[in-house]
Amino acid sequence: MRIATRLFLYVFTLVVASAAVLGTVSVRDERTHLLAESRSKAWLLARTVTSVLRYFHPVDPTVGMERLVREIVPVDGVAPYLRLYDRYGEPVNVTCPECAELPLPHRSLDPDEVGTGLEEQLQAGTGRFLSVIVPVSGGGPGDPADGFVEVVLPLDHIGRILSGVTRRFLLFTAAVAAVLGGVIFLIARVSLGVPIRRLKQASQQLGRGDLSLRIDPTGVADLDELIGEFNRMARHLEEQHAEREAAHDAKLELERSLRHAEKLASIGQLTSGLAHELGTPLNVIGGRVEHLLAKLPPDDPSRPALESVVRQVEHIADILGQLLAFSRKGSEGFAPVDLGGVVRDAFSLCRLRSRRGRDAEIVLETDLAVDRLYGDAGALRQMFVNLVLNSFQAIQGGGTVRVAARPGQDGGVDLVYEDDGPGIPEGLRDRVFDPFFTTKDVGEGTGLGLYVVANVVAEHRGTVRVGERPGGGVRFSFSFPAPPEGSA
Repeated sequence: MRIATRLFLYVFTLVVASAAVLGTVSVRDERTHLLAESRSKAWLLARTVTSVLRYFHPVDPTVGMERLVREIVPVDGVAPYLRLYDRYGEPVNVTCPECAELPLPHRSLDPDEVGTGLEEQLQAGTGRFLSVIVPVSGGGPGDPADGFVEVVLPLDHIGRILSGVTRRFLLFTAAVAAVLGGVIFLIARVSLGVPIRRLKQASQQLGRGDLSLRIDPTGVADLDELIGEFNRMARHLEEQHAEREAAHDAKLELERSLRHAEKLASIGQLTSGLAHELGTPLNVIGGRVEHLLAKLPPDDPSRPALESVVRQVEHIADILGQLLAFSRKGSEGFAPVDLGGVVRDAFSLCRLRSRRGRDAEIVLETDLAVDRLYGDAGALRQMFVNLVLNSFQAIQGGGTVRVAARPGQDGGVDLVYEDDGPGIPEGLRDRVFDPFFTTKDVGEGTGLGLYVVANVVAEHRGTVRVGERPGGGVRFSFSFPAPPEGSA
């Protein structure tokens, strides 16, 4: 059953029950009022008739009572019956203007029982009557009564009046209940039914995955609380869904980055093995060429070509040595490190990977007021390799990479790394050291380069900050503590 119908039935039942109680009380009060009015009328008529009979006519059967009654008794709606008795209580006469014969028998009276007046209600078949008997006084006080006058009023009109009142009251109650119930039904349908249907439809859409749906308030306080809770639930579900989607995307990106990192690790191992394998043939080639040079006279025209071969073999050997040094995990631990040599090695290794022409060359500038840094040479070399690789990828065309070192507080070292690239937006600077965070296109970066830089700095108990170089570009500011006593 819908709530509007239920409210209509509740209100209709309440109105009918209230009307029934009120109607019962009203009918009872109306009956009491009508009965009191009939009693008053009966007593008034009885005393009027006795007064007339006492002063103008003795109780005599020959008196024309019909005419007397017509003169003194008003006939207004309910016609009374008058019955006369002599002084001994025997019936004398009956009269009733404009009415039928009285259905009550004309009985004898007991004068002592009548006293100063007697009132009683009589029943004849289905009819009810009010009887008032008043004595007709003699000449003076204490004299016996000359006779008795009985006024009989039918009470059937009270039942008819009450029936009419009851019918009108029931019709009025039914009309009021119907109108009031209909109004409440419409109000409930508009104020409750429509918002509840909206909640139902919104819940169905929410179940189908439309988490952006919100419901406007209705102005009904209780419903607005429910709507507010629904909107909060939908908002929380939307936020949780967005968090799950972000976590899922991050997981996928992490898996891709891990696969890429594993691929790079495999390539590094392959490069290390390849460098080892190429080293022996290069040594053989270099040795044979040097052996040939030793046998040729100084003015032999083939010497320049052989010397060029030796130089290229040495150059290839240097490159392979750098690759092996980078891929080999250092075992020497912390020691004083040649800062300039580490920076140049890292820059040379990164330049080998670059495919830039001479017009787009990137140069290295160093300003090292401090040329020694206490730390792990392999880890520091890897840190600079990651920084330089980022610079090579960020700089479009030619540019400059600058590394400066100054004495820091308490014997430490302050180091600054800068390039001429586009820099890092301020909103992303707090995230650049997070693992797998990258702004590069897919396949160009793993998001681990600066994460490794931060780890290397942390291993050396230092700090690193990222900012913007005056004039554009990125600036990394490092601060390394002084070496332990006795380690320099």
